[in-house]
Amino acid sequence: MKQHIIIKLLSCLYQVSVVICFTSSTIVNSRTQHQRTHQRGDELKLMATSKAEGKTTKKKINHTGSKKKRLKKHQIDDLVRGIGLTPVAKKTKSNNLQQQKTIDTISYDIQPPNISLKTQLDYSRNGHAALRSFLPKELIKQLRKELISYTTTHSLLAWRQKVEVQLADSSDEYYKDNACSIANNLKSIEECQDMLESLGIDTSNDLPFLQHFNTWRASTNSTSVRKLCLSSYLAQSASILLNTPTIRLYQDSLFHKRVGDGPTPWHSDARMAPFDSSYMITFWIPLQQVSIPEEGGTGLLFVDASHSDFALPYWNGVDGNEYDRLENRYGDSDGGISHHMPLDVGDVTVHNGWTLHSADACDFIEEGQDRYAFSITYVDGRAEVREDILGDDVKGDREDVWSFRDWVKDVFPRQKFSHPSVPIVWPIDKRDVKPLVMTT
Repeated sequence: MKQHIIIKLLSCLYQVSVVICFTSSTIVNSRTQHQRTHQRGDELKLMATSKAEGKTTKKKINHTGSKKKRLKKHQIDDLVRGIGLTPVAKKTKSNNLQQQKTIDTISYDIQPPNISLKTQLDYSRNGHAALRSFLPKELIKQLRKELISYTTTHSLLAWRQKVEVQLADSSDEYYKDNACSIANNLKSIEECQDMLESLGIDTSNDLPFLQHFNTWRASTNSTSVRKLCLSSYLAQSASILLNTPTIRLYQDSLFHKRVGDGPTPWHSDARMAPFDSSYMITFWIPLQQVSIPEEGGTGLLFVDASHSDFALPYWNGVDGNEYDRLENRYGDSDGGISHHMPLDVGDVTVHNGWTLHSADACDFIEEGQDRYAFSITYVDGRAEVREDILGDDVKGDREDVWSFRDWVKDVFPRQKFSHPSVPIVWPIDKRDVKPLVMTT
């Protein structure tokens, strides 16, 4: 009997629940329909107003009748940056054309360099490394245009520099003591060439290149060169590779290797600089493609790990005989000599100030295909100037005296210093010069 009553009660409860569910569903549907009708009315009013103004407005509505709430791109980018990733640039139909027009508008004072740990390790171990696609191709084209224009108006200076270097190395005491004044009194390229010929130098085959120093300081130079040299992009890259907190811009050099020019001899840049430091780095930027050596490529050749060969200068002095037989010390191309060719436009090589490097002669390039390379050298901001640098007993080479003679006389040796010709460029808050942004 009790079981029968329980069954009836359960049956009644089920029927009541069905009625309640049906009623609730009807009410919800009615409200939803009312909302849709009301919203549709608003849309019709909006469309009518827009048409009256000559516009058409469309809105996307979801199945519940409410507007979809989507995050804007800058909000998504902020979330992506928050987890340590780089946002992807928004793609548009004109993206490729726009990229070509503004490819060199990368802000080198904002965008940090992307140097892999492998590259850092290669540089630390070998004293040199390659930075592929490190600079925009459009920027390289602009640099090439500006720098070649610079060479045409300053070619006499490059020839005078070659004369001074040869006179300073002469066995003639008069030439050696008066090298600077003799070179500066030469009034034409022809006079420079005649002087070099009198010293036994074949100006068509014996010179390794013509060199222009510190184009970033030239008042007639376009701003692209100046901004690149002073950029935080390169300065921070130097800081990363040298593992030093403060970076000073030392110099830039434009190397013009002409058809028929001879090989660049083995050398290290720090031997020519006025600093007492192991922390110097050069960014070597070819201004055109460089093929492999077998096809005439004249990119730099490096002696692996030579920057850490302390025994070479310690036991042999600055001008010991071992510098004339480096191939015996380090091996040939199957041993310790390597390169990073071929190099595409935008590729850059970097090397330590004490890394031995050279370049082959321009024997296999045709007339009109001279090789231009632009180098920018940075040094530890804490590096001090040596006291011997302008004396008669200079311990290093005098090849780059032309670069630093105008400012080094204003600096006290063995002291921290500040000079506008060799400014601190990293970190930003310690700059000696106003930060510059690469734009066009």
